[in-house]
Amino acid sequence: MRLMNLQGYHGTCSFAKESIAQHGFDPARTHYRQDHWLGQGVYFFLSQEQAYWWASSISSHNRGSTPLIYQVQITAPDGKVLNLDDNEQVALFFSRIEAAYFQALKEDKQPIFTNQTLRALFFDYYKKEYGVSVIVATFQKDCVRYAGVPQHGERLELQKELAKRLGIYFKETQVCVSDKLCIKETAIVYDGEDEVI
Repeated sequence: MRLMNLQGYHGTCSFAKESIAQHGFDPARTHYRQDHWLGQGVYFFLSQEQAYWWASSISSHNRGSTPLIYQVQITAPDGKVLNLDDNEQVALFFSRIEAAYFQALKEDKQPIFTNQTLRALFFDYYKKEYGVSVIVATFQKDCVRYAGVPQHGERLELQKELAKRLGIYFKETQVCVSDKLCIKETAIVYDGEDEVI
């Protein structure tokens, strides 16, 4: 049996430090969201820089907190991983969810969803139905704050227009883990509380 082994980074704020120390990264304890990119679970970046950006963003919305970054090893048997950067796995994903989608249409059980909530619903269904514990996906973005791209005004709009017209985008790989046993070797690699100001 082959194992997937990735190093991931989780950005959060210092308010989460005690809970993580006590419970670890437990997908069962995460806040449920109908529009999670890859369904419910704990999210990691493959880039520490991207985790820092997210941690800074989270701490700026939680007054009195500071950025915090954890490094973990994410390990799972290949059969429990859905890698959306692998075309064969994407094809398998579509063939499996098409059947569920058409069955719902046939039985007139198709509620109205936004694209984001439908996406999360299908990933949660897929994890449960096929025993998937980890989903890996690379997203394309026309603008990212951690790459020195201007965040306002005409230059930002020009950047977005160029990205769209040229088909050149920033890439961001995220990993969603829905089984606590897949998260190992947790260590803090950046703690904003330790900075001298």
